[in-house]
Amino acid sequence: MSPQLTSDSTLETLKKEAKRWLKAIRAGDARAQQRLAAAGAPIGSPGLRDVQVALAREYGFPGWAALRLALDDQALARRSHAERVEIVLRSAAWGGDRIAARRVLAQWPEISTDSLYTAVVTGNLTEVERRLAADPAAATRKGGPLDWEPLLYLAYARIPGGDTHAPEITTALLDHGADPNANWNDGWENVFTVLTGVIGEGEGNHPPHAQALALASLVIARGANPYDTQALYNTSITGDDTTWLEILWTQSERYGNVDRWRSIEPPSLGGNVRRSALDYLLGNAVPNNHLRRAEWLLAHGADPNGPHAYSMRSLREEALVHGHDTMAELLVKYGAVARPLDGQVAFQAACMRLDRESARRVLAQHPRCLHEAEPMLTAARASRADVVALLLELGMNVDVADGTELRGLQAAVAGGSIGVVQLLVAHGAEIDRPTKHFGGALGFASHFGRNEIARLLAPLSRDVHNLTYLAIKERLRQLFAEEPALANAVHFRLGATPLFTLPDDEDQAVEMAEFLLAHGADPRIRNKDGLTPEQSARRRGLMEAADLMRADKT
Repeated sequence: MSPQLTSDSTLETLKKEAKRWLKAIRAGDARAQQRLAAAGAPIGSPGLRDVQVALAREYGFPGWAALRLALDDQALARRSHAERVEIVLRSAAWGGDRIAARRVLAQWPEISTDSLYTAVVTGNLTEVERRLAADPAAATRKGGPLDWEPLLYLAYARIPGGDTHAPEITTALLDHGADPNANWNDGWENVFTVLTGVIGEGEGNHPPHAQALALASLVIARGANPYDTQALYNTSITGDDTTWLEILWTQSERYGNVDRWRSIEPPSLGGNVRRSALDYLLGNAVPNNHLRRAEWLLAHGADPNGPHAYSMRSLREEALVHGHDTMAELLVKYGAVARPLDGQVAFQAACMRLDRESARRVLAQHPRCLHEAEPMLTAARASRADVVALLLELGMNVDVADGTELRGLQAAVAGGSIGVVQLLVAHGAEIDRPTKHFGGALGFASHFGRNEIARLLAPLSRDVHNLTYLAIKERLRQLFAEEPALANAVHFRLGATPLFTLPDDEDQAVEMAEFLLAHGADPRIRNKDGLTPEQSARRRGLMEAADLMRADKT
């Protein structure tokens, strides 16, 4: 008879069971091997993953992932009703766990009737109407884990099915006094409104609400300010699309506040110099080569001759130093003055268009151009290996860095350009040299999830902390053989040894903890915050790895 999951079943206990089974197999236990064969797993030299799959099949699941989901569901079942409600409502926050919220609602759909807030995010129109009839003031009452008004929860929620009656629910809330300009602050003095949430996009490229167009029109008609600086910023950094520009401009014209787009009065959208919204947005479009957006902005009055809000260069120069000749021509078409380029700008523009002759001519007059990192960083971010090769050919140092010590190698890793990485490495780029605030190239690969690049860099790196996080044992084994003390090397910024930088995956964390301990890692060494590796692992939820590092066990 197949075993069944019980209320006492946990991922940790099942992992231990799989390890005991694997140990028995490797010890030659015939019954353990027969059990593995019965589960349809490979018999030759099974690994832990193979045994875990076999164990999952014994419990009636197709694989380990399905077993883990079932355990997650059991864990959700053990939570209180209030905790499950909080999971659902917190999913409305950008960065909230929407997957968990969907799973909670799939099993406990009655949560939609828990409060006005849950009714709003789940699209339960009947419950919304019932609650507003009984308590009209609830439409404006802040509450829930985010301390938001109901309309904000609706605008930012992205739960399947929750959008079905969104316009009717929005209308009901507004009819009962909800503020169409309700907002929250991100702590950096950026105001995120109802309209901001409906539109989405921005850093992280959040999806728009499924009924974004209808909701935007509705809240604007009921008083929401269409000149929404955060929404304008969010839509300016994601793609070359003019949909929201057109909608927000048209609505601003309709309600008589289009002059704010042209004003330099606060609130501004950002930058080192105050610019009107039109001019600032054009400055974002130019280096990103968003030609459609740029032409729309120019046609609506953006200044083609103004300075870029961050670099302070003219917009035409900004286009040329990024290699966007068509953008530069568009700016000239709308009146940008085509002044001759000089110095650093002329050098970078020539390199971006691969004009060797012009680049050499500028260098003859301005040899300092080779010491400026911007051409290298720009080419690396844009995956322009041809431009990087030209810069190296002209004599630029492969490790030229900006004021933060950021170099082309790190920029290429962040941008995922393996071709540029290979070129820079071939020319001797320092692999592990950090920036002033962050680590070397392998750290960038870890942070941005560039696994292929990490594998390329690993054999050349001595960054034991990120090698640990990436679970690259082969390279660590080589390094520890050469220099055993590296198993307890202290990170320059984290003030921690490799035992503090275990992988996020619990299985890998256990493997790496065992590996490090076997190579002399000391679990008694504390980090700069006074924590032991065990305490740090527990805070990260790596319980099994933490147990391995208990000081009284080692």
